[in-house]
Amino acid sequence: MEDMKRKTGILGVLIAILAIGIGYAVISAVPLEIKGTGTVGSNPDAFVVKFQSVLSQEGDGTLNASITDDTHATMSVSGLTETGQTATFVYQVVNASEEDNYAAELSAPTVVVEKNEFFVATATVQTPTTIGQNETTTVTVNVTAIKTPVGDDVTSDITVTLNANPVEA
Repeated sequence: MEDMKRKTGILGVLIAILAIGIGYAVISAVPLEIKGTGTVGSNPDAFVVKFQSVLSQEGDGTLNASITDDTHATMSVSGLTETGQTATFVYQVVNASEEDNYAAELSAPTVVVEKNEFFVATATVQTPTTIGQNETTTVTVNVTAIKTPVGDDVTSDITVTLNANPVEA
C-alpha cells in the first residue's frame, strides 16, 4: 500500500509539474500583431510619351517635317497649285515611361485649320492606340488643297493636337 501511495504521490507531482508547465506556456504566449497602411503615389514625371522620329513625308509640293522637342513637331507644305494635291506626314510616337506599368492611351487627334476654305487636314493614330513601355505607334497627318486662290498665295496655320493619357498596363 505504501508503494501505491508512493507511486500515486510521484504521479501527482509529475501531473502538477506538467500542469504548471502547460499553464506557463498558455499564460506566456502573447500574440504580437502589426497593423498599418501603405500608400503608393503616382509619379507624373515618370510618364513620358514623346515624338521619336519623322518616318516619312510624301506628296505634292515642297514638304518639311521635323521634331522640335519631345512634345512638339512641325510640318509645312508649300507649292500646292491644284485642287486635290496632298501632302502626308508620318510621325512615330514612343512611350518612354520609366515605369513599366504606365501605358499610354492616345486620343483621336483634333485638327484645326485656320483657312479651311483652302485646306482640309486630317490626322489619325495607327493601331495600337494604347502603347506600353518602349512601344511605338504612328500619327499620320494628311493635308489636301481643296481650292486654289486667285491672286496671292494663301498660307494657313494647321494645328494637330494629340493627348496621351496614362493608363495602367
